[in-house]
Amino acid sequence: METRFQHIFLVALVMGIVSMASTTVFAVDMAKTEHINNASAFYAEEYANEEGTNSTVDTDVGELATTKLERRDVLEDILDNENFEVGVQLGLLSIEDFESNLWVSAHFAYHINERFYAKALYGYSKAGETSFEQLVNVPPLLTDEQRKLSYYGLNIGYNLLPGEVFLSKDVALNSMFSIELGGGTTEFAGNDQFTVNVTANYRLFLTDWLTWDIGMSDYIFDTAITGKNKTTHNLNFATGVAFYF
Repeated sequence: METRFQHIFLVALVMGIVSMASTTVFAVDMAKTEHINNASAFYAEEYANEEGTNSTVDTDVGELATTKLERRDVLEDILDNENFEVGVQLGLLSIEDFESNLWVSAHFAYHINERFYAKALYGYSKAGETSFEQLVNVPPLLTDEQRKLSYYGLNIGYNLLPGEVFLSKDVALNSMFSIELGGGTTEFAGNDQFTVNVTANYRLFLTDWLTWDIGMSDYIFDTAITGKNKTTHNLNFATGVAFYF
């Protein structure tokens, strides 16, 4: 009899435990399900809000994109295209063995494009006395007519470094550094000598038709005035203005 009650008690205990476990698991599952549903509803609401915001932004952007703006007419500057140049210069010419003397020159140039130009040049100077003539009482080596030096030739120039010069914070002038190479004839001491000319020229554009030029040149030719045939380098510094048309 006692054994039977023990069996009944054990069976009831096991059934109670199983029933409690099932209830607990069910409650946990319900809680999880409710949490998931709440989370889904929250994210769905947030997504709906974001969609609404994006729609508003897109609508605004669309309205901005289709808005008609009043445009004003802008006139482009008319660029000058002067290709011809006429200039005059004044400076010093150091005639080898014959002191430094006044130099006057004029040129005419044609600008082939924005880089290259051709220049025809004429220059004039008059040689002084040699150191030998100054130290020794001897007859002059050259007559007054023979001391006159004139040069005419043709150069090809290349505009190397275009830039600007700022005179103040509000005033700036365009500038150009160029190099030239050419040849011509020098009439000096009664002879005509073939001459090679190398020039470095710096131009400052005061206006679109007027420039201030500063140039350094070397006129290279052969002479035998002092009794020995040699190649002379006759350095020239000059400055002046040029007009474009």
